[in-house]
Amino acid sequence: AKLILGLSNVFGSNYDYQKAIITVEDKIRWGYFGYSDVNLTAGKIFGRAPFPILELHNGNETLFYDPYAFNLMNFYEFVSDQWVSLSFTHHFNGLLLNKMPLLSNLKLREVATFKTVAGTLNPSNQNLMLFPVGLNPLSKPYAEGGVGVENIIKFFRIDALWRLSYLNNPNIAKFGIRAAFQLDF
Repeated sequence: AKLILGLSNVFGSNYDYQKAIITVEDKIRWGYFGYSDVNLTAGKIFGRAPFPILELHNGNETLFYDPYAFNLMNFYEFVSDQWVSLSFTHHFNGLLLNKMPLLSNLKLREVATFKTVAGTLNPSNQNLMLFPVGLNPLSKPYAEGGVGVENIIKFFRIDALWRLSYLNNPNIAKFGIRAAFQLDF
């Protein structure tokens, strides 16, 4: 849990607000079928606050996979003052690839991901400060999913990702390939 308190007239602040965030994480083991990493986060901002203090949902416009961000969301694309997000990653531990001749020697492991966020924005917060071009509140849940391969030469992961909502937003990627340096033992 995380609590943040903003007080007006303290260190030059103009806003009174409280920000509460709670995160629940778990690793679910499925035996032969691998394991899942699940992260559920909910938050709310009480009081009035300008957009830099609100929840600017983590986008990622790089070529590298970020497990803590939405990898096909642009930077500064969505903002909320109350939200709930879910990240689900399932590691198959080679369930399919280790059964294929020639590939089994590489010890590759399959992975599937799904991430979503739903949120709202109070109009009083939206009117405090001019939003940058492209920054919008969530009118429906944002979602993306993907499949990938990890344990590539023991250190790398590559994911193919699809954006599942907000497909008509300007300057977005509907599909992307992301790579990551990853040490798993």
